Amino acid sequence: MIFQTDFENIFFKIENSIGRITLNRPKRLNALNFPLLMEIITVLETNSKNKLIRAFVIEGNSNSFSSGDDLKSMGPEGVKFKPLEDGSKIPHHKVIRLIREIQKPFIALLQGYCLGAGFELALACDFRIAADNLKMGDQRVNRAHCVMSGASWLLPRLIGFARATDIILTGRLLDAKEALSIGLVNKIYSLSEFSTKSKEFIHSIANLPTKCLGYNKNMLNFSQYNDIFPSLNHEFRLYCKNIASYDFGEGMTSFKQKREPKFKGK
Repeated sequence: MIFQTDFENIFFKIENSIGRITLNRPKRLNALNFPLLMEIITVLETNSKNKLIRAFVIEGNSNSFSSGDDLKSMGPEGVKFKPLEDGSKIPHHKVIRLIREIQKPFIALLQGYCLGAGFELALACDFRIAADNLKMGDQRVNRAHCVMSGASWLLPRLIGFARATDIILTGRLLDAKEALSIGLVNKIYSLSEFSTKSKEFIHSIANLPTKCLGYNKNMLNFSQYNDIFPSLNHEFRLYCKNIASYDFGEGMTSFKQKREPKFKGK
């Protein structure tokens, strides 16, 4: 069964337990604007606890993930934005927060350009899968634009402070091979196989005990700004919650029966 909702700037559908968000501004290389980001917020807020969804995918329509912010629609003469009630100064921040807070795995499918604010969107996801034609980085410094949507926090934690400094301060772009070598992407597939291979990866994640993955994601987030002993207590609290899950029971039963587990993400 497929549930699909088409917005003006994105597509969203639920199929085979996957919530797939497709950035749909191909003529602008899926450049981000405020309306597009607000549509993503609507999707994520509406589906954050949707039991039909075991994993989210974010991708770009056509040949690129995202070329970054659409400066023509976000400049002084472009669309104005009123800060959100949760304190987010711009919708980018709300999107990043939702991706990190929702206790389901997020997978970014990256091909072509993944730049600027689109780069930051990909950094927020739990997995980044790349096609071999990928060009990624934050080129905004070349136009005297600072990062503004999490790169200064996310990137050093993913690849280390020195490498993050190099990428953010120079504005240089990385190809897929270099991105893989420093741990910025998880997998590379040839462009000709990207659709098939990325689907296999997505379903391999969605078939895991995704409720347990959500707890682990929560623990990892907590550990980023807490010391070891609060983190231990937090881990144990969520571990105890996980014991009550269907998948925990299935994991134990399948182990005893010496068979492969069949998880349901609950």
